[in-house]
Amino acid sequence: MPLSVDVICSHPSFLPSLAYYGEALAEVYHTNQRLGANLASQRRWLISQTALALYWGDEGGLTVNRLIEVLTPYKVASPNTIRAFINESVQYGFIEVDPDSRRIRPRYWKPTEVVKSALMEWVGLNLAMLDGIDGRNRASVLMQRPDIVFSLQPRLAWNCLNDPAWREPPPRVALLQNTISGGMVMDHIVSQIGAGTPQGERYLIPPINARRLSERIFISRTHLQRILNKAIEIGVLGWSRRPFESEMWIDRLFIEEYCRWQAVKSHHIDEAFAHFA
Repeated sequence: MPLSVDVICSHPSFLPSLAYYGEALAEVYHTNQRLGANLASQRRWLISQTALALYWGDEGGLTVNRLIEVLTPYKVASPNTIRAFINESVQYGFIEVDPDSRRIRPRYWKPTEVVKSALMEWVGLNLAMLDGIDGRNRASVLMQRPDIVFSLQPRLAWNCLNDPAWREPPPRVALLQNTISGGMVMDHIVSQIGAGTPQGERYLIPPINARRLSERIFISRTHLQRILNKAIEIGVLGWSRRPFESEMWIDRLFIEEYCRWQAVKSHHIDEAFAHFA
């Protein structure tokens, strides 16, 4: 039986695990900024996971038109955005023409090795988080049977796409997740909370070093400040005194909303893993 969303998000190890997860993803960003962006933006996550599901699933293969057809009912992105995503993925070496397809038109695509490796690492991190909750050995099973990733990925992707609790983050979470690089900023914030406990209705974290963080996630300081100002305006975070110099506070309920949203994805990963393991 896969772990329920309630069990996952309420477990004391889940938030510290998300902190470690965020740090690990930050390494992906640092190694490959463009690939990291596909994990840190909700829109790009949905497009990229659906694209992979078309390739590894029984959907007839990955083509631009098929990807548009599948995503259009969910209003994830416009056709032009999806076409641009595919073009970027080709440009940065994330997909290539599928040699198994003998047709010239439409053009069929397949993921490259760098995407396969990143997906393997990402699934492994998520399975380790689940293991931390119930003490099972999912991550070890993955190491012994790595190809299971390519079986479970389509089921995971379709379940996430069809679940509005994951597809449409809570409004305050969506403010960051739907902003360019906002997911990376959220990962950093959660990594700073770690295993900390709230003080009343707030968590306290060290001041954000704007120069260091903007360099680490490859955005300008102006854009970083814009992201943080949006969050400040809706009351989910702020500084104790001077901005970027004093401790930062994070609203406890906001973190709970974020954890529950992440737990939805974790539940679907557990369900897909249990189906194929």
